[in-house]
Amino acid sequence: MLQYERFETILNTLKQQPTVKVADLSRELGVSQSTVRRDIADLDREGKLQKVFGGAVSVNSSIEKSNEPISRVHLKENIKAVEKSEVASYAASLIQDDDLVYIDAGTTTGSMIDQITCYGATYVTDGIMHGLRLAERGFKTYLVAGHVKASTEAITGHEAVRSLEKYHFDKAFIGTDGVDLDNGLTTAGIEESMVKTEAIDRSSKVFILADSSKFGLVSAITFASLDAGTIITDKLPDPAYLSSADIIELN
Repeated sequence: MLQYERFETILNTLKQQPTVKVADLSRELGVSQSTVRRDIADLDREGKLQKVFGGAVSVNSSIEKSNEPISRVHLKENIKAVEKSEVASYAASLIQDDDLVYIDAGTTTGSMIDQITCYGATYVTDGIMHGLRLAERGFKTYLVAGHVKASTEAITGHEAVRSLEKYHFDKAFIGTDGVDLDNGLTTAGIEESMVKTEAIDRSSKVFILADSSKFGLVSAITFASLDAGTIITDKLPDPAYLSSADIIELN
């Protein structure tokens, strides 16, 4: 099958459903998964679809909800606050002088900021308030460039992904909405997922911050597999995860 025929098949599939998976397209098109990934990357650059971990979504996908609260962050920050703080405290202790550190937007990663003591590191974040709080504390801080999403107080989208391309992080601290054996690490937003995936790909060490309530949950978009980094949690609810992921359990 010629490339333009594959492109047409991929785009026609996305007209019928909001998401497609690389593995499914590989079987349907009779080509390797690496070929499908290249096709998706080409179509993503042309703006005809959005590349996500494991597949692609339609540029008109309705997975992103337009009726979200103005700030979902404030609704979530008091949920499991003690557990989040414990996870965040351990994560903050891992930062060392001269590290180039990426801190993902989110409430658990946000809990890190008041507990960071390393002034010799440089910090990059897609969290708008994270950046402000880091700067106010006197840390050397850079914000990712891109679309501002009010509901998550995050900078998202293709521009944010492109702005990360110049970085090579020593450590990345990533939040997640769900941790699942079958579906990996998931988040609710397509654009957020793109930024998380790019930050993970550009980091030497990746730490996933997930309190115990996140295990077994599946959100709309998978942004990484369970073995993408070390998962830090207050308590592991199911030992079955130990066979699929590197996990630090604090209690």
